[in-house]
Amino acid sequence: MNAMVILHIIFVVLCIFYLAYRFQVRPVETIPVFLCMLILVLYALAMIRHLSWIDGVEAMVVLLFAVWLVSRGKEGRKEFAGVCIENMTHPSFIISVFLLIVIAACTLDKVVTWWDDINFWATDVKSLYYIDGFAGKYGNAAPDFGDYPPATQLMKWWFLHWMPETFREGLAFVGYYTMNMVFFLPLLRRLKGRNVPIMFALAAALWLFPSIAEVYGYEGFCADLTMACIYGGFLFAVTDDKMYSEVFYYGRLALYLSVLVLVKSIGFVWALFGIVFFFLYRLRKQDGAECDKFRVMTRARRIWTFAVVAAPVSVGGSWMVFCLLMRRITKTTTTAVRYLTTDEYGISVYRSEFANAFVKAFALLPLHKEKSIVFDLTPLGFYLCICLLVIMLYKVRILPERTGKIILWFSVVSGAVFYAVIFVAHITIFANEIQYLEASAMIASIERYGAPFTIGSLFFLSSLWIENGEPLFARDKLPAFVRRYGVYLCFIILVALTAGWRVGYYGLVGYRSDRSVKLAERASMIGEDEEMFLHAIEGFDIKNGARICYIRRGDVPRWVNNTYLSYEASPLSVVYQGVNLADAPTDWVVQEIRASHASYLYAEETDADVGVVFDELMQEGTFSCGVLYHITDDGTNMKLTQVSY
Repeated sequence: MNAMVILHIIFVVLCIFYLAYRFQVRPVETIPVFLCMLILVLYALAMIRHLSWIDGVEAMVVLLFAVWLVSRGKEGRKEFAGVCIENMTHPSFIISVFLLIVIAACTLDKVVTWWDDINFWATDVKSLYYIDGFAGKYGNAAPDFGDYPPATQLMKWWFLHWMPETFREGLAFVGYYTMNMVFFLPLLRRLKGRNVPIMFALAAALWLFPSIAEVYGYEGFCADLTMACIYGGFLFAVTDDKMYSEVFYYGRLALYLSVLVLVKSIGFVWALFGIVFFFLYRLRKQDGAECDKFRVMTRARRIWTFAVVAAPVSVGGSWMVFCLLMRRITKTTTTAVRYLTTDEYGISVYRSEFANAFVKAFALLPLHKEKSIVFDLTPLGFYLCICLLVIMLYKVRILPERTGKIILWFSVVSGAVFYAVIFVAHITIFANEIQYLEASAMIASIERYGAPFTIGSLFFLSSLWIENGEPLFARDKLPAFVRRYGVYLCFIILVALTAGWRVGYYGLVGYRSDRSVKLAERASMIGEDEEMFLHAIEGFDIKNGARICYIRRGDVPRWVNNTYLSYEASPLSVVYQGVNLADAPTDWVVQEIRASHASYLYAEETDADVGVVFDELMQEGTFSCGVLYHITDDGTNMKLTQVSY
């Protein structure tokens, strides 16, 4: 274990225990808060392309903590140590450490295999790793997904930075799973006693919990699952107002929303739903009870409320401005803007077929790809169960009736609205992806994109159950074991009966059985032409990043190979042009190169006479395929100069 790893560990421990001491909460409640703060700091450092400065930030924080601890005197240090020891020995912290260590140890050997990861999530984090921040103008490694927000990428980078000597894909998975799991950890805060089987079962239940309605997160870097974890955590944090200081209560909400909008572009929709719920809950009337301490809107609380709303707007807005300045854009964003501003696109001609597939998948097909022990719910069944669970919670008086009805109607409306959004997306933005005309493909899309509602809502309701369900088990007739662990036993049983055990096992351990096969499949996508290109860029100074226009022979489409090649070439940004060089006019080729906004040019081997097209562009000599050239272009004249290393 090197010195930097030790520094990272000390930094994390000090931060979460200081926050727990400062706000008188459990570390499981401060871990997600700390993670959000860390992501926002990394976000700022990535903007100036100095992510590695986090080492200095961590060292400074440790030093400031040491000064603070010394200044408190002997009694203050003794008090702090006592609180830390109590928190360290609390079962919630023990389970959390055990869970995160097991996940890290088991997933450290994972490799990137999921298509979306190759397309963007892994390609982009590799770019962050080598460039030490966000790429410059026209330099993002996945050009077609430029404005995808970076929160999960930054957390993956931070774990990659623990062992900076080499890019290790497994560390990125550790960062991804850690980011998801920490938002579930507050569920453990009310646990009493150290019953080992219960503690082990709870750790397993937290890992398997998302598999109740989502599977992609166990194979790849599915951002929709991360949104689900944060969204569910935010909804619970809104209702969790009984014991905190206002700084912690409102600050946590602002941090959660700020990171939520940085997870994925659609995160702003879930942030909007969260803000609506925040206002509905804060302005509710209690059933004959005194107003809770946060309901009276003092001037300070109005400022805090404004901060909760302004935080995601300012953070999300800063990313949009950055993308505009750096010319980072996404194909789906471009398509969506054209739908809204022009008549270039219309509703898909297959809209009735899409509708039939959507209705069939939504109402008839199970979310699971495998059989669970008892329940295999359809999206409609899951939607109805969420509503029924809310009704149950206020019927058995776990929730006040008015509060329960607010949550019920919010769940009904938000779920209906987002499922409608998913359908509209398929007949507009995804109109050309005709695989979704089949219900079997449509259910996969509903499962993935609907995860923030399904998993997020179920996480929220589980939190309400665990927080408020203990009185149901406070009966002398019940065994002491049930009185102590009743709410958690119900949670464990729920997960055991509905989870996708096989997919959970595969994501943690089973992936090793076909790891070599997956790597072979990935390697097979890099053919002779791609190998020549990678050889041509071997000596390139990748730390600065650059965009390369790769001229492909126009004989066959190779977009799948292009995607895999882009991952191998990252952090260099590669854009592909399929050109028939046998009869392509030079002026037309120049315009295509210019439109790619590339600084370098590479043309793969072809039987065509490329000199007819490119020789007049050469600064000196003649043009050769398989060689990298630097592009000099003043908008009128374009010249090519061979790159020498």
